[in-house]
Amino acid sequence: MKCPHCQVEINPNFSERYIGEYKGRHYSLFVMKCPNEKCYLPIIILGSAEYIDRSRGEIHISDPQSIEKKQLFPIGSGRTPAAPEVEPQFAEDYNEACLVLPFSPKASAALSRRCLQNIIRLKEGIKERNLKTEIDKLIATNKLPSYISDNLEIIRGFGNIAAHGMEDRASGEILDVEPNEAEFLLDVLELLFDLYFVQAAKAAKMKAALNQKLTSAGQKPIP
Repeated sequence: MKCPHCQVEINPNFSERYIGEYKGRHYSLFVMKCPNEKCYLPIIILGSAEYIDRSRGEIHISDPQSIEKKQLFPIGSGRTPAAPEVEPQFAEDYNEACLVLPFSPKASAALSRRCLQNIIRLKEGIKERNLKTEIDKLIATNKLPSYISDNLEIIRGFGNIAAHGMEDRASGEILDVEPNEAEFLLDVLELLFDLYFVQAAKAAKMKAALNQKLTSAGQKPIP
């Protein structure tokens, strides 16, 4: 796993402290410190499961299939912030969507939708009456690989559920956005960031390096 503080890859070595039972689920705190000497900050996770294990002389929550975990510290989803190459107006929405994910997947999904629409409008200059039309026009440019374009409607769909409070016709209940669904939207945004910002910055850097060498060799630089 990556430390949610320093983003260095670490071996998860949590100690567990059983808290108790509530409404049919058992709860434990999982605590460790990042072993990176430049970090050494605590990581605290709340875990819950349907069953407990008493076989080791202490009580531990068991049944990996049913364990649910929520990061308590540091606050946030533990996702890596937007890459430094990403322009601030897009990074801000993405980072906020990551921050609120553990507490409100709906808010996270709504922010992801907004971030997508801003990318389409500000980076591609496509501005229509609704996001669906904007997505269709962007896809029609054939600039996006299919593994990105195929998922843009998913961001719009879950973002609409989050923003407009859609109702289940059978039960009458307001449809919700699940944490794993909101997380997927962030995954797609990361792919867009890589395409529009990270790879573009790498290409510009390599082009500058090439032109410098061409110039020093008396050759014409590439435009």
